[in-house]
Amino acid sequence: MAGFRAVSLSTLIVLLAAVVYQIQLPLVLKVGLGLGRKTEPLSAFPYTCRRLEDERLQACEDMWLSERSRQLFLACSDPNARKQWHANSARYNASGRSLRDAFVALDIDEPVGAGFRMRTLKTPGFTDMLHFNGFTGHDDYNGDIRLWAVNGRPSVDAVTGEFLDSAKVGANMTVELFRLNAGQGDAGAGDELEHVMTFHHPLISTANRVAAVIDEDKPDFWFTNDHGQGRFGWRYRLSSVLQTGDVSMCRRKACWKVAEGLRYPNGLAKGHDGLIYVPSSAVGTIDVFEHVPRQGFKKRHQIDVGYSLDNLSVDKNGDIYAAAFPWPLQFLRGADDPFNSRVPATAFKISKKDDGAYVVEKVIEDRDAEVLPATTTVLHDAKTGRLFFSGVYSPFIAD
Repeated sequence: MAGFRAVSLSTLIVLLAAVVYQIQLPLVLKVGLGLGRKTEPLSAFPYTCRRLEDERLQACEDMWLSERSRQLFLACSDPNARKQWHANSARYNASGRSLRDAFVALDIDEPVGAGFRMRTLKTPGFTDMLHFNGFTGHDDYNGDIRLWAVNGRPSVDAVTGEFLDSAKVGANMTVELFRLNAGQGDAGAGDELEHVMTFHHPLISTANRVAAVIDEDKPDFWFTNDHGQGRFGWRYRLSSVLQTGDVSMCRRKACWKVAEGLRYPNGLAKGHDGLIYVPSSAVGTIDVFEHVPRQGFKKRHQIDVGYSLDNLSVDKNGDIYAAAFPWPLQFLRGADDPFNSRVPATAFKISKKDDGAYVVEKVIEDRDAEVLPATTTVLHDAKTGRLFFSGVYSPFIAD
């Protein structure tokens, strides 16, 4: 009887997936496979791009620009180790995980040779390991810089300290808050981060990226769970089909959901207008939410981009830049061979007009993967007009 129930459950799952797949087939063909999509070479756009290659600038999933200090912060790793351990991609070989994840800072107004003045930031007060996914930062009210990082570590046995099988229990996801003291040299150019706090909560289950609530010294933030609360198993695998992704909020030790029913919500961002922008990779849209105190999240708009999306970034002017995958399957295959793969990249600019309407504009595309990395974040420096590109598996960044 138990075996019959197991077979029935698995059959039900397959049937459910087939029904949803048929209903969503046009969307899968367009966004997931890129069928019928016209892509363009890098030469079609008014940019001159170059690769910035350094061992410290590899597998940089995400980045953030401090406008005040003119420092570009990146969360970088090891491309080969990402193939073994990356919790958000269900890669669970803990023994092959990266041992060199670190924040890297570029002083982008200080060119040195073919790049910029660069330093790796130490975290002496943080005694655990970092395994980066998304991160963000903000210039604090008192002149300091705060960096918020999603940390996806292997799960361990609380008694023995031995690794558990994360494929069966999920990863140990936390959000880590660091502070860079503005008194360390010019414009906060020190090389040590103070670890302020670790956020650990059952709702921080498949965390992707954080958007901080900037309100003096309050450690409040929103974040996306790209697979919702399904940390492993069939709920994890079918998350995009079942629409289990969510946005949650934490205030010190308390966390709660503010939006759910999303299909792989990715690198959210808080706009200058106070709205929260949440890209859904599986459907190529950006949901726009307003946070209303004591009432929760209210959905105000949905922006249709039509490409599978990763992280969003907001420039000084308030425009949003979105990293996109013209051929998502090519991106996924490239993760298995990051040093030799050629993965096209696309970036969109989303501008808000005075009447509240949104304009989506493709600003650059590298159809033939000539220069740009397999991009998961694109960032616009409004002061210089420069674009920066980084990728979760890519062995280089570009500008």
